[in-house]
Amino acid sequence: MLRSLLDYLTFKSIPRVKELVDLFKGSGLRYDVIGYGWCSDPIYMFNIGKGSKKALLIGLVDPDEPIGALALQVLVTQIFDREPGLLSKYSWYLIPVADPCGAKLNERWFRNPYDIRLYILERFKVKAIDWKLPGSCDGYLFNEPTPEALAVKKAIDMVRPDLIVPLHNNDFSGLYFFLSENIPELIRNLKNVANELGIPIHRGEPEASYLEVFEEGFYREPTMCDEYHNCIKFSSDPSVCIEGLGETIYGYARGINPNVFSIVCETPYIYSRTLEDVTPSGSRLRDIYLNMINSITPIANYVESIVRRLIPHVGRKCPHLWEAEEYLLGWIDRLESLRKKVVADELYEREASKAEEFDIMVIKGLWNTLLKIGIALRLLNRCIRGVLSVFAEVSHLQKL
Repeated sequence: MLRSLLDYLTFKSIPRVKELVDLFKGSGLRYDVIGYGWCSDPIYMFNIGKGSKKALLIGLVDPDEPIGALALQVLVTQIFDREPGLLSKYSWYLIPVADPCGAKLNERWFRNPYDIRLYILERFKVKAIDWKLPGSCDGYLFNEPTPEALAVKKAIDMVRPDLIVPLHNNDFSGLYFFLSENIPELIRNLKNVANELGIPIHRGEPEASYLEVFEEGFYREPTMCDEYHNCIKFSSDPSVCIEGLGETIYGYARGINPNVFSIVCETPYIYSRTLEDVTPSGSRLRDIYLNMINSITPIANYVESIVRRLIPHVGRKCPHLWEAEEYLLGWIDRLESLRKKVVADELYEREASKAEEFDIMVIKGLWNTLLKIGIALRLLNRCIRGVLSVFAEVSHLQKL
């Protein structure tokens, strides 16, 4: 059944936001409007099932990650019909499009999802929900949630879920999971499913250096306090590091129901078989990280300095400004924080595998830098037309 469902998900293009919402509206599920996005588009929560256990599944948590919305589509149109027992055991609450406004800005590459150049140039990503819910840690308080985060907060408050699943995906890695609890039997089952579907488990470095590793490709679900403590310990300027830092979906849900279980699956768009190669690379993990940081730092310095000069000329309503502020401002500080951690932590003294070397140099280094240059180009091309002559340097950036 898994293989047939995966074949069903094979697509030439990704549905537009309106098409996704209309599909759920036409499915006969009950629904409510739980909020509105920054562009005033409604955010819907659909409900089916009569079980005592409550599951809340959230798609398009990040606007450039449509796999979750497609998975919910399969759940509603295929799985519930094949497994009706799921509807008697659980009450299902589904938010297919949690960030409709951001998702609409990705619709150009949605129509041609296999064009990598288009993805780099058109991908729009701003954290509107995860890391943006209300929360506090060691005296630090965040209480400026986005409209999208408020909608998800309302859903969590209403449902008080036993299971919460923020449906993410990533662009370039192996398959990996975040779990709120280390359950060996569940991990074995997930590895079996991944093997059956032919999706390799991630063997490179974790998404964030502070994550607790259960085993390769399986990490403890982080919360705001994890990120906060990492900022305080390693950032050269903690105030910049924690600026705008809010709680995660799981972190907030845990405050509503302390027994809630969370699982996040990060499925990649792009994969390299090198990420399966666990043979020794011949280089220390620390040296590889430092080589990557040293290679990127001049580019980060250049891009961030230009963006800082451009921001005063950009209207606050331009969403590509928000993207630049989130990912380009503080780029240097994040690199220096990583350098500090790599130099100080003995764990980086060991020899790296070839998978880790590829992950650090190609994905964290080259690929992520290309994505950030794409953000800078969108800022230049869509937010500040007519004032580019003020900065002769930007012509060099546009040629990168």
